[in-house]
Amino acid sequence: MVRTFTRIARMAGALSCAAALLGLAACSGGSDDGGAAKPTTAAGAASGAPVAASASPGSAGSGGAQAAAPTTPVWGFTRFTSPATPVGTQTVLPASESSGSWRTGGGSAASAHVMVTHLARGSYQVTFPGVAVPSGRGVAFATALDAPGAAASAPVVSCRTVRWDAAARDEQVEVACRDAAGTPADTGFTALFDHVPDAAAPSPGGAFAYLRVDAAGAAAATSKPVDSYSVAGPGTIEVHRVGAGHYTIDLIGPAFAKNGNNLQVNATGEGEIGCNALGRVVGKDRQSVFVGCARGATWTDSPFALLYTSGHALIPTDATSFGHAFTGITVQGGPTQQAPIGPAVNAWGWYSANSTGATNQVRRLAVGRYEVTFPSVARNADSLQVTPYGEPTARCSAAGAGATAAASTGGAATITVRCVDAAGRPADSYASVAYVSAPGSTTP
Repeated sequence: MVRTFTRIARMAGALSCAAALLGLAACSGGSDDGGAAKPTTAAGAASGAPVAASASPGSAGSGGAQAAAPTTPVWGFTRFTSPATPVGTQTVLPASESSGSWRTGGGSAASAHVMVTHLARGSYQVTFPGVAVPSGRGVAFATALDAPGAAASAPVVSCRTVRWDAAARDEQVEVACRDAAGTPADTGFTALFDHVPDAAAPSPGGAFAYLRVDAAGAAAATSKPVDSYSVAGPGTIEVHRVGAGHYTIDLIGPAFAKNGNNLQVNATGEGEIGCNALGRVVGKDRQSVFVGCARGATWTDSPFALLYTSGHALIPTDATSFGHAFTGITVQGGPTQQAPIGPAVNAWGWYSANSTGATNQVRRLAVGRYEVTFPSVARNADSLQVTPYGEPTARCSAAGAGATAAASTGGAATITVRCVDAAGRPADSYASVAYVSAPGSTTP
């Protein structure tokens, strides 16, 4: 952890902002198809039962010609809780475990279901119906889910997105999950996909931006990612490689030149590397966000995806409710610190948002274990994302949320987070936690 802080401080010096330690104190200065199975029948979708996948690669979903690039925002999220299905099995998820712009847009497509194919140990493919975006555009994220009733001492598994692309009219996202040693491991997970065309805008207000960085090595010292979106307009995101596995992302524009954010980061592509948020500093015309990637305890270059929100949901449009929070706290403007083990405390206001206006709470249960509560937002369908924050070697999993299949009015969404170090031992790590709900379906 000390080595990480030293690296952040060096980077902050280059940015003329000495207060960037952990990036939280106030600071101003100024395609692959992945072997998808073919869709099941409507009757199979209604049952929610797993079915055997086709032995040969195919295109999941509605079939037909490749979809054109969408002109309005598209998105999808899901929660997958049946990781032990046999390899080669495709599971049609009930509407209570997913939502997307295909559903909120109405019409005949609103009844389509998300499908998950178990490709190999620790490897899954998620098919979001009717939201295809050509050429792998947009961003996708995954968070590992602890098994229901899992012991606090159970091994922590983390998940990442490998690739995503259009398959006919559907969007397919490949998810890979590993334990702390880098061994593939079956686990439940949440998955999220977002795409916003340059000419479109998320709604309602709040800051929203994302990017996908594919060229992460030494040759990419400074770049403007092609696959990106910002409420400030095209060309306002810059990526700078500081060193091996170490990046600064400048989000330029008045929407970002202020305190506050929720950051979700995933390493992408094959391999055992994970990427986390390190911190941020605020300048006169931008917010600079720091990302670190590591294989085990070694800083390592990796492609990655980042989603930035502040007072906005994980999805660009149609959220029914949302909340985001940071597990660290500050006392009377002092340095960032872990909450004391014990009763819940109010979440740090800069990094906290709740669509109902309620105050989110954070509770540190034990070393490396946290509970984040978002009052009044729990509805169905819902999802969550969690990103470790502060250094690149921590890995975290999540559990809970609070919604039930019958939830129509908001209760408390409670998310438990467990974090480990590179050796798999419970270890304190700050975390960026986000919850979202969106319209479900009237059918199971």
